[in-house]
Amino acid sequence: MVSSQDCLDLGGTWYHPPENFDDTLSGFQTLFEMMSTEGWLDVMHSGVDSVAPIDGVQMNPVMNKTPWMAIYFVVFMVFGSQFILNLFVGVIMDNFNKIKDKEELGSLFVTDE
Repeated sequence: MVSSQDCLDLGGTWYHPPENFDDTLSGFQTLFEMMSTEGWLDVMHSGVDSVAPIDGVQMNPVMNKTPWMAIYFVVFMVFGSQFILNLFVGVIMDNFNKIKDKEELGSLFVTDE
């Protein structure tokens, strides 16, 4: 397996994706971005190719090293996207009820004059 130091020694560049799970804040940000269904496939492929820390830190990803991670990402997307969808629908319903209450007090779009 190739480490980041081996890559740099050979004159290459070590690419570190912005969506990662290296720390808690980055992990939450990545999960929130995935819930919006934006670029979640790239994150899933990175997760499936990830190398466990027991194999070494800063090691080159191995293609399809952990295929079971795909199950986690698909299940997370089903529940995560449902959460975002319900949140979106809830905001729309709340605004609709506010407009409806204002119309019951009088016309919202026509003034008394």
